[in-house]
Amino acid sequence: MSNNRVLVVYNICGIKRDNTDKYPVFLSNIIEQKFDGEVVVVVSACKPHERTIPTLSKMFPQFDYNAIHDAHPVNITCNYSALEAIKRHGEFDAYVYWTCDAFMLSDDTLQGSFDILKNNPTYGMVSPQVDIDSCYAWGLKLGGSRHIIDDERARYEMFKDGTDYIVPVGRACSPHINFNSPKILEFYGKIIPDIFASHCTESVFTFVTGALGLNWVILREQKIHHPASMDGPSVGFRPEGRERPDYDHPIPQYGESMMHIFECEEARRLGLGYEECKNIIPHDPSQFDANGHCINDDLKHYIKNNLYVSKEVLDYDSIKSDYYAAE
Repeated sequence: MSNNRVLVVYNICGIKRDNTDKYPVFLSNIIEQKFDGEVVVVVSACKPHERTIPTLSKMFPQFDYNAIHDAHPVNITCNYSALEAIKRHGEFDAYVYWTCDAFMLSDDTLQGSFDILKNNPTYGMVSPQVDIDSCYAWGLKLGGSRHIIDDERARYEMFKDGTDYIVPVGRACSPHINFNSPKILEFYGKIIPDIFASHCTESVFTFVTGALGLNWVILREQKIHHPASMDGPSVGFRPEGRERPDYDHPIPQYGESMMHIFECEEARRLGLGYEECKNIIPHDPSQFDANGHCINDDLKHYIKNNLYVSKEVLDYDSIKSDYYAAE
């Protein structure tokens, strides 16, 4: 067996409904994956139902469980559970965000996705191709750009040359399972930008990667099934009912608006864009080379200081949880 190590953070939430009896199908799918190396799985549970952790830990004692008592957006709970797992298990060669209702369609998808990430030093994120709720047409502006209607045409355009698809700067989609390079954690200190309470996180992924000289890649051969909205999207942090638009929804600890982060002169000078599928803040293409890599050394620091919240805004050490290590 190789020394390769992968951390899978399987994210669940009990705020809206009790899906305790549905999770085992997806957790079994993780177990069924063939992998040459070590796979550590932590079930990151935001406000789980009382029976969820006891039930799952009895069925899957080989997994870690992190029961988070307060309501936080999934970006935060995933980051937090990953950091807690690292404290107990050390660092990994890949960090996998896995939404509760995503299912790998073959038993070599984990291995194949990991191999592509590891063997391509300029890949910062790799995402298996998803069948439902992909936002390929809308977020990538392909096939006509109409959400769902043009999805299959978008796939054709993405993979027509027989290779994986490198996401252009400023474009985005919904990955549902995302492999993250340790280079992201090493520089930013966390995996996922955590200023976002609900929508639009993915709209900054190409800037998170590009600022480090990396790319976000959608995989052609590795595929997942996503029966959408099992736990519910952005539960506890829906943007409706606010006076601000849905794309301007930071975590409560930050304040009412975050648009100044993207609208200011410094952000525009460094090339940062935001929610370009709606043409909210177009990026400056002059700040990126032909490979989608940022040509200035300052964007990554700006992202770290603004899209990843500081300890003063949210101290992860203050998050209340019970972490149960595998037996």
